[in-house]
Amino acid sequence: MDDSCAVCADALEWVAYGPCGHREVCSTCVVRLRFICQDRRCCICKTESDVVFVTKALGDYTRMISDFSVLPSEVREGRVGSYWYHEDTQAFFDDVDHYKMIKAMCKLSCSECDRTEEQSNDGPKRRGKIRNVEQLKGHLFHKHRLFMCSLCLEGRKVFICEQKLYTRAQLNQHINSGDSEVDGTESERGGFMGHPVCEFCRTPFYGDNELYSHMSTEHYTCHICQRQHPGQYEYYKNYDDLRQMHFRHGHFLCEDESCLAKKFVVFQSEAEMKRHNTIEHGGRLSRSKRNAALQIPTSFRYQRTSEQDHRHGRGGRGRTFRRDSSENQLSMAIQASLETAHAENTFHDPSSSSGQVAPHLGDISDIDPIVDPFESLTTTDIETSSRYRQALGHSSSNAPLEESSFPPLSVAPSSSQSNPRSDSDGLPNNTMAAHLRRKSNRKVAVNSSGQAWPAARRGL
Repeated sequence: MDDSCAVCADALEWVAYGPCGHREVCSTCVVRLRFICQDRRCCICKTESDVVFVTKALGDYTRMISDFSVLPSEVREGRVGSYWYHEDTQAFFDDVDHYKMIKAMCKLSCSECDRTEEQSNDGPKRRGKIRNVEQLKGHLFHKHRLFMCSLCLEGRKVFICEQKLYTRAQLNQHINSGDSEVDGTESERGGFMGHPVCEFCRTPFYGDNELYSHMSTEHYTCHICQRQHPGQYEYYKNYDDLRQMHFRHGHFLCEDESCLAKKFVVFQSEAEMKRHNTIEHGGRLSRSKRNAALQIPTSFRYQRTSEQDHRHGRGGRGRTFRRDSSENQLSMAIQASLETAHAENTFHDPSSSSGQVAPHLGDISDIDPIVDPFESLTTTDIETSSRYRQALGHSSSNAPLEESSFPPLSVAPSSSQSNPRSDSDGLPNNTMAAHLRRKSNRKVAVNSSGQAWPAARRGL
């Protein structure tokens, strides 16, 4: 067991404990807590104690009472059997001198008169009983010209005899700058530089907690700035100052008369302000205009991962795609289509019989099914195997079209009615052959079967 108080850290000479049995707090702290703060709980375990027992602190040899029910009940101030009972704190003492000392600390008395009696040899003088604090303050002023700080009297949880006394000048100095300049000693509260003052009301308060409570209830602060900057508080004297000096310049304030009457109708962003005006004050707007005003502009950014860039052999294009089962099926369909086109070209191309082999198309699985199908068709390998690319290349170089450029067309049965989707020769207008036929402006060579292509009409 330590030999110092768990609360004030002074030497543990007298100990007070309750039914819980904790003996770590001195009798002075326990009596102060029970008499001034009206707190009857144990300082260690917070157990409520109706009565406490005060005795000499002797460590393991401290006098212990295991059963508090043996103590007298319904007792009055003074001696009770072998103990002395203090009614204001509901404490039993086993030492009469310590009982008298605690009793003197709890009563209202003038410390100046007590000190004078101790210094004189005449013994204690008969004085009138002081019934309340106001009577004590009047006694100090009229007889000793001394004052007690009202803030400390309310805020400092100490006995009346422990309160400091000041002259008028010392009291003002104490409130403004603390006690270090009053009597040359440091304040018992470390770093005390005087009582804080409300700048609007010019009213001093005991500490920062009391000042904060006053500012929160009597003055105004911006709730938006408190959310944005926790721990920073900027107060205004009244709501009009907050609205004129801050809301209209730092945020977006609704200037509608009904909203001004409600107060605190202010927004952090312009988009929130527009939404409020549209919902609350947009009665004259049409439905389309109201929906347009309520739309939130959005933008999306896509980025291809480095692993995909390496797999495709290209730099990032700001997009990210994933391959699933449907894309694999699309890839297989594209591969089958290209193989079919290559086989037809080999069958109709006379040069294929002379031993020429079509170039290798490559692994179709390397093609991105979403991005690359049309891009991959522009590669050199696919160009050499594409019949339409061959035809387009021949026409651009003013070379005659060969039969390998297009497969033979089946002769459609004659009809009295012309098809609006085909030309005069029966070719569909939306085919590559019809496009090249109109561009060439000349007759096509005879194919290997002896049939001649119809002459292209000029101007088509």
